[in-house]
Amino acid sequence: MGWWSVPDLNNITIGDTVLDLTRRFLNEFSQEYQEDLNRKPNLEELKYALTLVFKVNVDDTILLNFEELEIKSVEIKTGKRPKRLKPVLGDIFAFKIKDECFGFGRLISKVSIGMVAEIFDYISPHPILDMTKNDSWLIPPLVLDTYSLFERRIEGDWRIIAHTEPFVVDSKYDNIKFIYGEPPNNLKAVSVDGKTQPISSSAANGCREYAPYGDYHVIQFVEDVIKNRKL
Repeated sequence: MGWWSVPDLNNITIGDTVLDLTRRFLNEFSQEYQEDLNRKPNLEELKYALTLVFKVNVDDTILLNFEELEIKSVEIKTGKRPKRLKPVLGDIFAFKIKDECFGFGRLISKVSIGMVAEIFDYISPHPILDMTKNDSWLIPPLVLDTYSLFERRIEGDWRIIAHTEPFVVDSKYDNIKFIYGEPPNNLKAVSVDGKTQPISSSAANGCREYAPYGDYHVIQFVEDVIKNRKL
């Protein structure tokens, strides 16, 4: 399980499994309403349920430094959702690494858990790509969580800025593999075209995990490369 500190929020740590558990709760909460009442819950029902269960169940055995506290209510703030983007293969995107520092990449294929992206070896203070800089990689291709990054736009600052038409996955990507399963005998490799086949531990060495990466991890991969180049 991966854990990370939340940017701009002091003393807050979050992890992949914790987020998965929270998503599972929300899905199951909604499913109960749909199965029994033939509708989805509304926001007030979710807020009331959270308030009630937190009042009854949250104490110092659950939370740190909570010995003399109790939860009175849960507030949920809403705002207008940004316009969703539907990414397609061949889209070229920019993403903010930090203030006045943008990276760039292209969506090259679709797999079961997201879309495979190549990240170009080019950094700019503006989200404008020099199209002569798309022939080498800053980091090896990886699977992006395009739903969170582009459609929902709930992570980082990712924007589609151009499109390659037509775009064809050629032999340049033949050796790109993503790995899942348990070593040494139950490893699987997923190729850029989504095909799966067994792979040995030795052959899997150096391949990226078959997982949908979000803003935090991509930025971390990029910054590690940039930092090592400065050493």
